[in-house]
Amino acid sequence: MTVVRNIQVKLDIPEKHHSVVDATFEEFQRVTEPVIDYGWSDNPDDIIINKNQLNEATYHDIRETSPLTGGHVQSARNLAANALSNCKDLLEDNKNTSKPEFKGTVVTYNSNTITYNDDHCTLSTVDGRIRAKYVFPHDDEGTPFEEYWDDKEWEKREATLHKRDGEYYLHVAVEQVANTDSSDEQTENGVVLGVDLNVDGYLAVTSTGAFLGNADELNHKR
Repeated sequence: MTVVRNIQVKLDIPEKHHSVVDATFEEFQRVTEPVIDYGWSDNPDDIIINKNQLNEATYHDIRETSPLTGGHVQSARNLAANALSNCKDLLEDNKNTSKPEFKGTVVTYNSNTITYNDDHCTLSTVDGRIRAKYVFPHDDEGTPFEEYWDDKEWEKREATLHKRDGEYYLHVAVEQVANTDSSDEQTENGVVLGVDLNVDGYLAVTSTGAFLGNADELNHKR
């Protein structure tokens, strides 16, 4: 069984890199737009949520015009596809919704766009990779860092980068393959769903640890 936990860690990003990180936020948001536009319909039956279909229709044009890496373009597509899927479900349940629009500062990272090290990570941006140091609490006793971060049995996976009040934060999914009875009430299709730790306001977090943006960052055009 796979157990997923989500941890927030503050990053110390050198001031000289702030502009390129902020530009990455803007570009990541921008490249979700053609995916949303292609997949959206007021008729839920016509909303396209298949990632392969969305990829075939949008990937190459976006890559030709965007400084983002292919990994980031794929992450943006996945975020857009999940938003479209959420809207499709709402419309099928006769609930009000409209074409999603991502706002704010969020970038999704996967194994191709982030590298974890002991005291820092490297992040892909619109202008190459930058190095960001982790800012840990002075005393991590009883915190998620003590229980999950330094435990080699927990593997760091996908993450999202956010900016709040001028500071940068990385929300990291860590996972562990555990010997869990498949009949346990906490399991679903063989996957144990982890609880959020120090992660507020998320629209959704998948069982694989992929964050679906923040409730403040996903709005709908009325």
